Amino acid sequence: MDLNQLRKVIEIFESSSLSELEIEEKGIRFRLAKGGAQEIEVEKEVPHLKRKRGVQRVEGGKKELVAVRSPLVGTFYRSPSPDEGPFVEVGDGVKTGETLCIIEAMKVMNEITSEVEGRVREILVGNGQPVEYDQQLFLIEET
Repeated sequence: MDLNQLRKVIEIFESSSLSELEIEEKGIRFRLAKGGAQEIEVEKEVPHLKRKRGVQRVEGGKKELVAVRSPLVGTFYRSPSPDEGPFVEVGDGVKTGETLCIIEAMKVMNEITSEVEGRVREILVGNGQPVEYDQQLFLIEET
């Protein structure tokens, strides 16, 4: 499914009375759910990687790094608003469930949270930059 098809599916879903929709195509599963806040969840099955939703373990060095990946296409924001500080900086410790950034997609602000506990080793995207689906956003050294 290409990006234009995905956008069309999301538009149709938003205007429908459905509360949940799941589509699987070529090992990629899309799940959309309506609730208090709209949630878009994308999972990609990659058998040769240990992987959680939006997370990829990166081999290298003595410490294992976890790559936090974008679950959707949109605009990357490091802080909740322009006049506030960023959610995290390089070197910060993070806990599972802690907000790392926001990705805006179709006027919806989607919080991206850490799925592991550790220390932020690298921020790979600049504030206000567009991001693609599955693009690496952060590298976290798991503790």
